[in-house]
Amino acid sequence: MAIVHALPDASAWTLDPDLAYLNHGGFGATPIPVLERQRELRAALEANPTGFLTRQLPGLLGLVRDRVAEFLRADPAGLAFTDNATTGTQTVIAQIGLAAGDEVLITDHSYPAVVEQVRRAAAATGAGVRVASVPIPAGGPAAVADAVLSELTERTRLVVVDHVASCSGMVFPVGQIAAGARARGVPILVDGAHATGMLDVDLGAIGADFWVGNLHKWVCAPKASAVLYAAPPWRDSLRPLVASHGTPAGFRPAFDWTGTRDPTALLAVPAALDFFGQAGWEAVRAHNNDLARAGAELVAARVGTTTPEADGLAAAMRLVRLPEPLTEPAARALETRLLERHGVVLPVTNHGGWQWLRLSAQLYNTLDDYRRLADALG
Repeated sequence: MAIVHALPDASAWTLDPDLAYLNHGGFGATPIPVLERQRELRAALEANPTGFLTRQLPGLLGLVRDRVAEFLRADPAGLAFTDNATTGTQTVIAQIGLAAGDEVLITDHSYPAVVEQVRRAAAATGAGVRVASVPIPAGGPAAVADAVLSELTERTRLVVVDHVASCSGMVFPVGQIAAGARARGVPILVDGAHATGMLDVDLGAIGADFWVGNLHKWVCAPKASAVLYAAPPWRDSLRPLVASHGTPAGFRPAFDWTGTRDPTALLAVPAALDFFGQAGWEAVRAHNNDLARAGAELVAARVGTTTPEADGLAAAMRLVRLPEPLTEPAARALETRLLERHGVVLPVTNHGGWQWLRLSAQLYNTLDDYRRLADALG
């Protein structure tokens, strides 16, 4: 008979108990057992920095790579590590080989840092940027895939699409989009910053050329830790932005050593996988998805607005429509007021010319957190 473990609660985190912390999607939050494992690793590092970094680290990284590859159902030969998803997307965009007249296709849900990366690369090469509009609500996975793929042209040299969009929480049908881009011979980069842990990710099934995901968000590893996947055709040429000793040795050695840094956040990833694995990833995801939906519906009902129809395209981050549009300064002021007066932490995001409350749900949250937000807005 299978042993059923109770889901961890807020006591497993060090979050301020006076806060209603509804922004797990922002930077994640690391459970106490994972922080303790990182402290053990850091103590071992500082006991003999040379021995740890030169002799132990390569093998330890290999163990982490194998665990992450199993978790993401990916070929470990294609997995490299970066500090964050932003570094991973920049690594790909900077080396995709744009030229004058080419186009990069993004969406109006793209993360601002990635938009800036694409625009800079386009400006430096004479390429253009095309933006696919994906409305909220979107009408389902097929409608989202069509909205993106219909913007492909003969000039498209790269598609950049979110797996879970930061501004909206929308879960994009990246497998469908990747298949459509592949049929046109266009490489695709999937920004999976929020997907790792929030979703059951199968990189083999998705079939993207490149995929990047943070491990410090929904896997709850220490900050900063992220993974970059490259399909076989790209591994001979893709290298980290900073060249170091491992660069001539190939794809994985080049990324494994880019200079001196603290590797303990990355090395603590197995502890984070174990933390949630003991409870059961399926149960964790179901809990978070259900709580995010219930919390968003509660807040929307109290403020007299709506939470967009999910269309099967939402998970542990949900939107609540604000009653009226806000200027950018007013949106930031609302965030500050909610924190300073009510102890509520959440972002106000923007999409389609309207502002939205973006609510996350993690095991440390309860419906009382969303009630506090509703009271603060009422």
